[in-house]
Amino acid sequence: MGKYLWCEDSGSGYLFWCAVCNALFPEIKVETKKTNTGLRKAAGKITSDGNTYYILMDSATDNPDVLRENLQLNKVVKGKANVRIIKLHSFEFALLSFDLLEQWIFAEKDHLRDKRQKYLDARALLIKIQLTLGEGTDLEKLKNLTGQSDNKNTEQIAAKILFEITRNTGFETSKGKLGRCFVNNCCEWDERQKDDICGLDDNRISANKKAELLVNRSILKDAFDRAGL
Repeated sequence: MGKYLWCEDSGSGYLFWCAVCNALFPEIKVETKKTNTGLRKAAGKITSDGNTYYILMDSATDNPDVLRENLQLNKVVKGKANVRIIKLHSFEFALLSFDLLEQWIFAEKDHLRDKRQKYLDARALLIKIQLTLGEGTDLEKLKNLTGQSDNKNTEQIAAKILFEITRNTGFETSKGKLGRCFVNNCCEWDERQKDDICGLDDNRISANKKAELLVNRSILKDAFDRAGL
């Protein structure tokens, strides 16, 4: 009997889920199905084979393609007792919701924090919107803050905000790149320069501790709890 976490992420998201499971759920094997469609099709083929499957699919409701695949996913896994759905807006939003994000990235009196205040404000507004505390005009304010056009959905906006906040730091994260400082023991990377100082410089922690904090102090905790993790 095995346990699997299936995702559609094939870049930074996949690397993040691998790191989290390796640290906190070593009995779970992480596999990517490359796309939402691939993930849904694979889920449809699951049988009562004695394994447990955790299906992680983005659920940004303002993305029509994602919404359609989510509806189809719910249909194909209905009645399958060995399938657990982990509902998340997106991998990027999970990191943005981490309440120590700013404290990890920026050292005290770091000039980068001031330069990126616009995106830190956008992060706070996006979290407000996604936790259903937003007002009708908040999404428009968010797009204005980030300079995003009206045809951009909140998953794309989340990716933009995360990249701009983490850019040129050890935490820099884009669709194809995961900031190594999120998932490695502090300062264990070859390219680190003497002036690469972050908020963890005086309190360096292990990769396992980072994974624990990233889950327990973000939206991941409730999402994992609801799925039985």
